[in-house]
Amino acid sequence: MAFDLRFERWLSVRRRSGVTEIIAPFSITDAIKDDPIVSMSAPRPDFQGASLEFLIGLLSVALALTEEEDWEVAGEHPPTPEQLRDALMKLPSAFMLDGDGPRFLQDGSTPDFDGQGDIAIENLLIDAAGENTQKLNKDLFVKRGRVASMGLPAAAMALITLQNYAPAGGQGHRTSMRGGGPLTTLVEPRGDGRGYDASQERPLWELIHANLQLASGDWELPTDWLSPAGQAVAERVWPWLAVTIVSTGRPPRQVSPVLPDAHPFQAFFGMPRRIRLAFDPQGGVCELTGQRAPVLVRSFRTRNLGVDYGDGLWRHPFSPHYQDKGRWRPVHPQPDGLGWKDWAGLVIGGEDERAADCVSCHAQRFNRPYAVRAFGYDMDNMKARGWVEALLPVWPQAKMAEGVANAMAIAAAQMVEATRLASNLLVGAVIAARFKSDVKGDFSPIKASLWSETERSFMARLDAAAMNNLASAQAVVAFDGGYGAALRKAACAIFDTEVDLAGLAMADAQQLVTARRNLLSALNGYGAGGNKLFAAMGLPKPEKAAKKSKEKVV
Repeated sequence: MAFDLRFERWLSVRRRSGVTEIIAPFSITDAIKDDPIVSMSAPRPDFQGASLEFLIGLLSVALALTEEEDWEVAGEHPPTPEQLRDALMKLPSAFMLDGDGPRFLQDGSTPDFDGQGDIAIENLLIDAAGENTQKLNKDLFVKRGRVASMGLPAAAMALITLQNYAPAGGQGHRTSMRGGGPLTTLVEPRGDGRGYDASQERPLWELIHANLQLASGDWELPTDWLSPAGQAVAERVWPWLAVTIVSTGRPPRQVSPVLPDAHPFQAFFGMPRRIRLAFDPQGGVCELTGQRAPVLVRSFRTRNLGVDYGDGLWRHPFSPHYQDKGRWRPVHPQPDGLGWKDWAGLVIGGEDERAADCVSCHAQRFNRPYAVRAFGYDMDNMKARGWVEALLPVWPQAKMAEGVANAMAIAAAQMVEATRLASNLLVGAVIAARFKSDVKGDFSPIKASLWSETERSFMARLDAAAMNNLASAQAVVAFDGGYGAALRKAACAIFDTEVDLAGLAMADAQQLVTARRNLLSALNGYGAGGNKLFAAMGLPKPEKAAKKSKEKVV
């Protein structure tokens, strides 16, 4: 067996015509003018995201573009499949999924695995029921035994996905370089995130090209991988080529992106989990793809104390980061999903937030609107709660006057905070209208409705800021009658939908009317809640209503 991921056909893709096929990585630009490949077409969304990240990392190393000019040429004149194959052939033999030598993303310390038991291959899947869940028969919604076998293409994708997004896995089983279930953001040049999405018509190469990492500065690569110096770097880019740097000791040994520990390009090829796949040459049907396969993977073995990438040591080019206790940590998806509330942090960044490097470096590259594609697992420690995706619009800073981008970021943060406060006021009003006292429950759908209903108003203000060069956050928020008015309209409409006056008894109707009046008062800036709301939008407190005169009218 010799399944080399550089040259074997294992990536599932879709062409513009709608045809799906399995290709080798170097074929990504095949028929790029007539019927281009426009998207990955893996059997699972996490496989699609992880294999796309792998492909970008692989081609970044293979092409090793060092100058912006080289990057621009690769966009204007995409490399042919033959040129990509030649570039991949120059890399070390680090991509064998099987065989007796170093195996792709697998620990090479074979004797360490001799005493380990076999684990069903479906446990490579991040959303598989955990070992303890199975023991206690608690796998009610995510059943065990769903995937008993994988062909080599599916096994490769599962392995890449786990190593790239690895959640906590028990004592000594390390998380991914970016922690469990990181958020990935990629530049999407094939649409603007607001209007028509052309990603199913334009070549996937455009997205790959936009996110290629230049091999310059700290990311410099050797020109000769077979030289002693080149081999030394190869072992730090692809850690399975060397003896695993296990995380033993107290505190555990950690690996940083600085030689001789590791090369920064290991960001695309992290190996936190120590895994060895077991291959069945009898073949059969892959239960993920439904395709017959000459070789199957039914189980694997694992050990703990794999590579520990530390906490805040690495800055992955595909991850937005936030500052916490003096360290920049990768952002992770949250239970409320992705939406316009995340726009500023993921697209522009701020004082305590940084957009991903692949996103921020395009701020001056593009002079037309484009988008950021965000995706990742929402994890609760070891448990996968869901896979989230979003397409967020970007207005290129290259065309903006000075101060406009900063004003947009500040205004976005103000509108997000105002909507958060208003959603709490809205839920409080709904509870006051429906119930006689405080109640506990899940009112998140009401909050989600408010975020959804205000998205257009939010985007319209950013659009106006970019088009009209509004250089102050106050001007952005105040555009078109003010965001407060749009927020008030949306909140009241949702309240009226959630609490219907029809059919209520007089006492209940009075309770509803009072709750709505109090909500409207707060949305107009009155009371403690209203004061906080207006402060969030940078608005002054409203003037107090004039008291009614007690004098008798003659």
